[in-house]
Amino acid sequence: MADEMDGVDLSELHQTITDKLKAQFPKFKLIEFYRSEQDRKPPAIHQLPALLLELSEFELDIDNDWGAEQLPLIARFEARVVDTFEKPQAKINIRTLATQLAYFIFKNKRFHQYAGAKAVGPACVDEITRDYFYPHLESFEVWRVDFSMQIGIGENIWKEIGQIPTPVYSYTPDVGVGHEQDYKDLDL
Repeated sequence: MADEMDGVDLSELHQTITDKLKAQFPKFKLIEFYRSEQDRKPPAIHQLPALLLELSEFELDIDNDWGAEQLPLIARFEARVVDTFEKPQAKINIRTLATQLAYFIFKNKRFHQYAGAKAVGPACVDEITRDYFYPHLESFEVWRVDFSMQIGIGENIWKEIGQIPTPVYSYTPDVGVGHEQDYKDLDL
């Protein structure tokens, strides 16, 4: 049914990202997705440095369909690193935090996987840039790390048999019956 989804659980994905970033970056005093409208006012000084997260868009990714008849999307995230101008060496510190965040995403790639299914692909750092356009933060130093990951939405047709096929490859003449040991997993 269309309302039953065994693909990515967006709430669980958001929580996993938040938990992993909190564990890795204790220097952020606030890590939060989607500040409510009343909380969109600038963070208080005791909440800085802060990491404000948003899932900003989904892009259809038909060319990289996993073959499970799930809707293949690219989830695009924005992570805003926010700090005050008033701290010593604020400009270099904010850039350091932004690059450390990007490096963590680059090195770890996998924020989340579901048991038995690849509902979430590896994370990819798309951009690290100064952010001038976020409302209510014009008096702060703000850098943005954009990252994305492929996700599968909807029912996985391979779920019923309990096994998701893994694509393999080999080179001729070492193919076919009798050459099973020559095949290698195709890392997608």
